[in-house]
Amino acid sequence: MIGRAELARAIERTDWFRRPPSRIGFEPGFKEWMHFCIYAGGLDLLVNFSEVDHPSGSDTDVRQTLMVQMNDRWHGAIDTFPAGAIGVRGGTIEADFGPSGLRFENGRYRLWAQTHSTPEIRLDVSLSPMALPVPVYNVVVGDSPPIHWVVVPRLHATGEVSVGERRLRLDRTPAYHDHNWGHFRWGRDFAWEWGFAIPAEPHNPWSFVFARLNDRSLTRILMQTAFLWHGARPAEAFRDTEITIRHEGLLRPSYVHKLPPVMALLSQGSATDIPARVIIEAHHATASVYVTFESRAVAQVIIPNDDDLGVTIINEVSGSCHVQGKTADGPIELTCNTVFEFLGA
Repeated sequence: MIGRAELARAIERTDWFRRPPSRIGFEPGFKEWMHFCIYAGGLDLLVNFSEVDHPSGSDTDVRQTLMVQMNDRWHGAIDTFPAGAIGVRGGTIEADFGPSGLRFENGRYRLWAQTHSTPEIRLDVSLSPMALPVPVYNVVVGDSPPIHWVVVPRLHATGEVSVGERRLRLDRTPAYHDHNWGHFRWGRDFAWEWGFAIPAEPHNPWSFVFARLNDRSLTRILMQTAFLWHGARPAEAFRDTEITIRHEGLLRPSYVHKLPPVMALLSQGSATDIPARVIIEAHHATASVYVTFESRAVAQVIIPNDDDLGVTIINEVSGSCHVQGKTADGPIELTCNTVFEFLGA
């Protein structure tokens, strides 16, 4: 049995803000973000705080992306904060972004944020980690320097979320968190996809996360990995040739929410190359898992490339996921709503 103090120590050792090293004379072009997903009845909530150090070394932007998915339709906005309105403290899990912020105190994350989009979105939640973090360091990203990743796959969220006039009280609601950082440039020769599954039922011990890196043409796999947690502990890890990922069909949404709105001028229409279904199979000597994700709705974050006039599109795709399999800890059966992410041109 892993207690709250052990979980807190593990998170404090791995999940702290690294901050752009250009502040002290090192190479510019650093990117870092904290990502949270929270699930409540009929609502998927995505919160992302990112610090982007421009490759030219001229400036650093801090942005908040806050989105909700209701009734298979995404809403939300991206807000950029001036330097005087932010306070990100390196070496800690502590940051202020205008009226929003993040703390890790008493073994819990506290997350509060708001946006003035239509409908207005606000939240103030406490997130209690239920599983140990897994760090993945030095992941080679195409022709760019490596990036780093820490994932906390399962948390319980308690607090309040409001979307316009609708207010939801959260009580041990399932949530997910990851943290990414490193030097890489949008538009270079890489693309990725990742996703996760966490149960709504607190008695179900299983959590699942996968990630795959491809070249930008999606013809060459650079890295793929998948993890299973049983309760608080990592139970199984699958690597590269132990994993097969297939895409079936294409999602044909009638509407695609695009952020920021001005960037929609560079990426118009609702046609996408997002798969309608993703099938993941992973096997090794002691475990096997079979995962099916069915896409439902998509929001696109459109980012100017660092080195050319093109754009990189991050597709946040809500849908349903089913995980089944077997390990030395017993059989796996898990069905949930979730968000998968697909990044590419």
